[in-house]
Amino acid sequence: MRTTVRKIGNSLGSIIPAPVAREFALEAGSEIEISMKDGKIIIEPISEIKRLPFSEKDLLKGLTAHTAHADELSEISPTEWGE
Repeated sequence: MRTTVRKIGNSLGSIIPAPVAREFALEAGSEIEISMKDGKIIIEPISEIKRLPFSEKDLLKGLTAHTAHADELSEISPTEWGE
């Protein structure tokens, strides 16, 4: 993705596109590490990406029309949210 370098006070900055921010779980206030290697600027998130402990495939494993009881929806637990 291309973006433009902008003047911010006495410094320069660039916008991190929303898809990239989502992929790396970046939000306002997130810390990043900026380094240079082989003539390139490298931006890395400092904290680990918080991912849910299961995939959609895991959740749907063994689900059939018979086992899917849409009329019996339950409350989502903190574990299911990854907390």
